Amino acid sequence: MFDTYNYRIKGLRNKRMLSPIILVLATMLFFQNGLSQPVDSTSFKLYTRFSFYSHEKNGEFLLHVPPALQYAQLVITIQSDQDSISSWKGTPLKKILRIPFSMKMKPSVNNVKAIITNTSRPGIKYSANTLLTILPYKPNEVKTDRLTGGLVVSKKPFLPFGFYCYSPVSPTLAEEEIVKGFNMMSPYQKIHPGTITERKVYMDRCAEIGMKVHYNLLSVSASTGPKADTIPEEEKNKRLVAEIKSFMNHPALLAWYISDEPNGFKIPPEVLEKIYNTVKEIDPWHPVTMVFMAPFMASRKYSAAFDIVMADPYPVPTLPISMVNDLAHQLNSEFRGKQPQWMVIQAFGGGEWWEREPTIQEIRSMTWQSVINGATGIQYFIRWGFNYFPKSAATWAECGRISLEIAELTPWLLSDEEPFPVASGSPDIIVTSKLYKGKLAVLAVNKKNIPANSSISIRGLYTGKARVLFENRTLSFSGGVINDQIAPFGSQVYMIDLEPSERKKITNGNNLIKDPGFENIYSPGIPSACYVRPGGDMGATYFTDSREYFDGNHSLRLVTPKEDKSIAVRFFPCQVKAGSSYMISLWAKSDPEQRFNGATFWKDEPHFENDPIPQYAEIQFGEFGKARFKPTEEWKRFVTFVTIPADTTPTVRTNLILSMPGQGVGWFDQIKVMEE
Repeated sequence: MFDTYNYRIKGLRNKRMLSPIILVLATMLFFQNGLSQPVDSTSFKLYTRFSFYSHEKNGEFLLHVPPALQYAQLVITIQSDQDSISSWKGTPLKKILRIPFSMKMKPSVNNVKAIITNTSRPGIKYSANTLLTILPYKPNEVKTDRLTGGLVVSKKPFLPFGFYCYSPVSPTLAEEEIVKGFNMMSPYQKIHPGTITERKVYMDRCAEIGMKVHYNLLSVSASTGPKADTIPEEEKNKRLVAEIKSFMNHPALLAWYISDEPNGFKIPPEVLEKIYNTVKEIDPWHPVTMVFMAPFMASRKYSAAFDIVMADPYPVPTLPISMVNDLAHQLNSEFRGKQPQWMVIQAFGGGEWWEREPTIQEIRSMTWQSVINGATGIQYFIRWGFNYFPKSAATWAECGRISLEIAELTPWLLSDEEPFPVASGSPDIIVTSKLYKGKLAVLAVNKKNIPANSSISIRGLYTGKARVLFENRTLSFSGGVINDQIAPFGSQVYMIDLEPSERKKITNGNNLIKDPGFENIYSPGIPSACYVRPGGDMGATYFTDSREYFDGNHSLRLVTPKEDKSIAVRFFPCQVKAGSSYMISLWAKSDPEQRFNGATFWKDEPHFENDPIPQYAEIQFGEFGKARFKPTEEWKRFVTFVTIPADTTPTVRTNLILSMPGQGVGWFDQIKVMEE
């Protein structure tokens, strides 16, 4: 990626010189093709919401409606082989229309056609075609959600937040970064048969700790460029096929990365379309990605060769970092509702054409500019620990801090609910809003290196209170406007509860446990009222999870990479009385499909064989009692009783300790200790 700077700058300069001309031409085209012009049959575009369906009982089609017909009365019929799948009638009022359907077909690839009639002009019909792909379910499958731009991993929304790295992969890299909040890595690697064991080792470790891998195939999928192997095409294709078959069932696999800046190396789209088809014929369960350099919108020519589009602007220090905002906005305008967009954020500098690396503030602003403009994946270029790339440990710590913020907001960022629109009173502050289960998140970021007084208006709201996430403060707003200050290159997230009086209130009653539902989020991702003790594996993690909970908005997620090497969560001490009995209860669940058995690996063998040792968790009440239980894939309450000996101290402070010695992942919520 480093050797393409001259091409980038040239492309960017040309684009900036031509921008006034482009603006004039765009204005002319708008008036030439405005509402008075007829809409041709190709103006509608049809997609399935998910890239494929498997276990779902219901699905959705996404119909992209041309501006001239968004306020027309339409009748829509969607059919496959003359059989009607779904129908809809009404006025769209939006660009992307969601049309639900029931999943009645067996695994297959179906040609689907939408027939659209404008009732005011019944003699004219429009059509749009797509493929409806239904696959047999696999536990490691990864779907793209074209509506939200997110991924579906282990049947949950997933927003990848990670980094490139070098090979051979450091044996401790995955555990060093997973504890900071990163959930994805992408090693540069050569696909040689003799080094497949090296790749197996890091893939297995990632599977143990819950890290996903954006798998780099460049050396056997790129036709040219510095990362392509100089071997005959026949041998290259043979290695490509073998590599896909070797790792397609691996639980750490997230996506296949097949090309790096093909527009810069002038690789024809049809060459990469052939490689894309080869990958998808072998493994249709995982998306294919591609990264583009300036001019970034050349990516449109390659859209048939990827499922996820990525771009890698590296503006620091030559160009304004608002370049990231402009690019992310362009990509979102082009690919929204079609293919997710990820952004590669600069995390290097000091050599070649880049005089320095980004500051802490710049890397924060670039990341949040991307997210606010619709990027649903972040991949920093590049991580080489501990302080090679980026050189600043503080800058990399800031990236980890942002990863935890993004994890907390994942349900909002990948929500399909219609939010209240927001607008910024300053051109230097960009904003967006996301709605999820009655709570509105307002996101803002400063594009400039000067402090800003922000004024954010919310259409449809008048007065209320906004909790400022990650700062432990609350502010009031009136007139539908949030007034605040944002630091140079800073970001801010405001959370507004739209149903505070109607929402179920969680009461602790006589519960002796502080923060039993993990709702007191003072630092993102971290449970507050507890200590944590290591259990022998540095990759064991404990994070609050806003995607999975029994009650409230969070649970505690524990990951135990290896049997009997769990961390132990020691809750804030409570006072008990001699001779009294206490009921201890908690809700728990697990995901048996995420348990990793490294014994199964090669070729088409699955990785999901359950270990003969069942997954289990333990609670211990000081020295007074211990109980073991087995979480299942559904939320279940577990209860035990402990009696404090009568001959002990009249009152004593003790701790409830939670651990999960069984390898795998588990979620825990509503933990209670109550006197009987």
